[in-house]
Amino acid sequence: MSDEQEAKKELNPLITQPHGREQQAKMEIVNMIHSGESPFDIIYHIAKRLETASGEPGYAKYVEEQIRAVYGFALQHVKPMQDELRDVEERLERIKKSYENPEFTEEEHIRIGFAIERHKKNIERLKIMIQKAEADHADMNFIKN
Repeated sequence: MSDEQEAKKELNPLITQPHGREQQAKMEIVNMIHSGESPFDIIYHIAKRLETASGEPGYAKYVEEQIRAVYGFALQHVKPMQDELRDVEERLERIKKSYENPEFTEEEHIRIGFAIERHKKNIERLKIMIQKAEADHADMNFIKN
């Protein structure tokens, strides 16, 4: 092999890149499948890895939001809606604690009160959507190519 060919081989990232990280990701996917993890959770897990590897902050959160919007709200899959419900309930609890803070002005308490009511309504809406999706048996289906 000539020096030029040797130099090109050394510069090719597909040849020179260590495959330990990729192997680890592959094993994580298989382990999550064997553990019965939701496909949505697997996708999110890989999105977090890609966010770290690419240095693109917010990528995993964007993927999570898209999963919830498309698979949860649009396609009525239960798992993404349950995840959204959990997050809204957690936010409601944090907002309620803020409402109790005496340092806020009356106007701020009114705004926080509106946020509490909106969260309560959103929780009820999500519960109804989940109940309907469960009744309709809207679940994840895999279609083989």
